[in-house]
Amino acid sequence: MIGNRSPRTVAIGSALFISIALVILSLLGTLSPAESLGRAPLTFLENIFGGFSGSLDSAADDIAEIRSLRTRNRELEEALADYQAELAELREIRSDYDRLIALLNYTTQTPEDFRYVTADVIGRDTAGVVRTLHLDKGTRDGVAAGDPVVTELGLVGRVVKVSATGCEVLLITDANSAVNARIQNRNRDVGTVRGSLSGDLVLTFVDPDAQIGVGNLILTSGEGQNFPADLIIGQVTGVSLSDDELFQQASIRSLVDFSRLEFVLIITNWEPVDLSVFDDTTGAN
Repeated sequence: MIGNRSPRTVAIGSALFISIALVILSLLGTLSPAESLGRAPLTFLENIFGGFSGSLDSAADDIAEIRSLRTRNRELEEALADYQAELAELREIRSDYDRLIALLNYTTQTPEDFRYVTADVIGRDTAGVVRTLHLDKGTRDGVAAGDPVVTELGLVGRVVKVSATGCEVLLITDANSAVNARIQNRNRDVGTVRGSLSGDLVLTFVDPDAQIGVGNLILTSGEGQNFPADLIIGQVTGVSLSDDELFQQASIRSLVDFSRLEFVLIITNWEPVDLSVFDDTTGAN
């Protein structure tokens, strides 16, 4: 019977017997040294693969966190850009507000009952032969040729051309500009402030005996009726004699920065006295 058993049956039986024997020996503690010896490399491999798996999990978490941080950083950069744009806009609004408040204060402090129109500077030519500004107010707003233009810091010029919706202002720094002026001193000496090709202001035709010094304020005199009286023109920065030594002359610094003007005031109700009637010398005696 035993000789007729197949090798497969023998192998299975042998394996089953060995397994039962090993279980019994393990329960009896006989295989403890062998188990310890076999467990050591398995534990070592488990630690290696466990650490590797932990490193992979940690790396995956780090990558996810980096992606999250990049997304957050991009959102913060966009929010910062929006904030900076809003801040710049608010600063510009505040700057415009401060300038308009200064103009408003000027209109309430001027002694004469002038009517003012606030205008935006929409164009300028302050570097060429002609020095002009273009404003966004015209005849529809009551503006007319000859109207004086000022800021809270002083005289700017006068309107020389006007349309329904805009006007052109000849600056006092233009070489073709001449303003009758007086010196704010004890004798209230007078002269003429002229512009130049360089944009500098010069007070000319001042009496050689006039008391004029650096720092004196120069105002419009009202003579000649090209501007109202007592508008600030600027301050004296230097005094000298004219080339023919018949008059004194002075360099004038305007308080107005003509290259940075954004808002101005147009005096729309000032009317010069008509002196043309007195030019007629043919009348009967």
